[in-house]
Amino acid sequence: MRYAVVSDVHSNVEALSAVLAAIDAERVDAIVCLGDVVGYGANPNECARLLAAAGAKCVVGNHDRAALGLRDTAHFGRKAREAMRWTRRMLSDTSHDWLASLPLVRKVSSEVLLFHAALHPTPNDELHLSSLSRLEKSLRALREGGYGARIGLFGHTHHAGAWRARGGAFGPAPGEIVKLDDGAHYLINPGSVGQSRDGDPRASFAVLDMDEGIARFRRVPYDTTLAMAKIAALEARGRRGLSAWLSARLPLGLFAGQRR
Repeated sequence: MRYAVVSDVHSNVEALSAVLAAIDAERVDAIVCLGDVVGYGANPNECARLLAAAGAKCVVGNHDRAALGLRDTAHFGRKAREAMRWTRRMLSDTSHDWLASLPLVRKVSSEVLLFHAALHPTPNDELHLSSLSRLEKSLRALREGGYGARIGLFGHTHHAGAWRARGGAFGPAPGEIVKLDDGAHYLINPGSVGQSRDGDPRASFAVLDMDEGIARFRRVPYDTTLAMAKIAALEARGRRGLSAWLSARLPLGLFAGQRR
């Protein structure tokens, strides 16, 4: 199996469209998405629709759960809270129901497990695996938690990377191409499609090739100017009452079937 691995789209349809076009050339067997389809950006319904149409196997992220009203946003930053209030109003019934159907943890093969944030202390959509200590704890949970998988795919941090455990050794597995050793366990983060936070503005995703035994990280340029202009317009004018303004200027029909 060859998987395209995407995460943290955050309603950025320009980035997602560019990544899906790149994935077409990869000839993968399936697309997996590690959560946070919505939040921040201007196109929540378009992004949900594109991933659903692609048959992506997804898990739910913390912003997705917030959009469903299942998570408090008190700890979000101001812009994230404003974006989420707007996203909740604009989310279509179809998008809402699709997001609501996504599990927190999903096993897609005998070897591959999907989750958004962390597997310790229990599977959750909140804890950032942003230190070696936390990564090691979640990798230990992958090995000892009865999942029966040796590769855990996660998002949430918006930083791409891979980490390996074999025997008593644990550490990063560096490089744009990571060889997956037999008998080792891995945590792999593909980075963010829609909101890079590692200094490279391009969209990030990964290809997990189980036949070749490699994980390969990819970067894709997209129209960042348009994506940022739409967010700036939402912030400048306030997210309330902007559907008519945007639909008159954008060709995507992104607000069709709004959830009231």
